[in-house]
Amino acid sequence: MTKRIIIGLISIAAVSWIIFSDVEWGKYDSFEEVLEKGIPYKVKNVIHMQNVDGVTVVMYTTEPDREGFPFADFDALAVAFLKGNDEDGWENIGPNGWEHYENDNMTVYTKGVHSYDRRENVRHEFYVVFGEINNSAITKIETKTKQEETFEPATIIMKEGKRYYFQVGPEDNVRGLSKDGKVIDQQGGEIMMKNR
Repeated sequence: MTKRIIIGLISIAAVSWIIFSDVEWGKYDSFEEVLEKGIPYKVKNVIHMQNVDGVTVVMYTTEPDREGFPFADFDALAVAFLKGNDEDGWENIGPNGWEHYENDNMTVYTKGVHSYDRRENVRHEFYVVFGEINNSAITKIETKTKQEETFEPATIIMKEGKRYYFQVGPEDNVRGLSKDGKVIDQQGGEIMMKNR
């Protein structure tokens, strides 16, 4: 009899803890909450948001953990892949991680999301390429895959005095152009000797 009472009390305590605690179970009530709690890094500044195939891709900056990176004196650039709405809840479906390297012209980062349902059918599968533009002479960013013959312009974003770019697709080749179309920097793919 005493065992049943103890097990009953423990069960009531566990259910009460689940109901009344602040524990999250993968879904968040609002977009603001998923930004705050659903991303493993503290979002310092949201740079850009874009809906791709029902997924909100958020490009943001974060400060690296000083314990793990004691000499990190920079803001790292990252993307998060968030799915949902305020009615059904939000979840982070993508890979998490931040990127950083130094380049006087521009940085190039690529992240992909591969999301599957319970039967292992693909729900979402796409890539984004993004980075920071550091050279003031670069006025345009263009991207292309190895299979494409021509470059496409990427979106350039101005945020708090800095310039960034963002493009959806598995872009293997990214180049920064001057106002007159001269290639200032090109990263990835085969370096082309002529402009388009």
